[in-house]
Amino acid sequence: MTPSEQKIKMIGQMAQDAGLIEDPQWLERLNEPVPLWVVLDLLLRWIDQTESGNGRPFD
Repeated sequence: MTPSEQKIKMIGQMAQDAGLIEDPQWLERLNEPVPLWVVLDLLLRWIDQTESGNGRPFD
C-alpha cells in the first residue's frame, strides 16, 4: 500500500469514527468520485457536530 493509499484509508476511517460515513462499504470506494450533494451532506453533518455547543465556550 502506497503512502497515498494509506492516507486515503486513514481519512476514511476518521470520517467513519466521527460518524460522517455510516455505510462501511464507502471505505472500499474512497477513490471513486461522488456527487456534490454527498460532499455537502458530509460537510453539513460535520458543521452540526462541531457547533453542537452553539459556538460558546464551556467556561
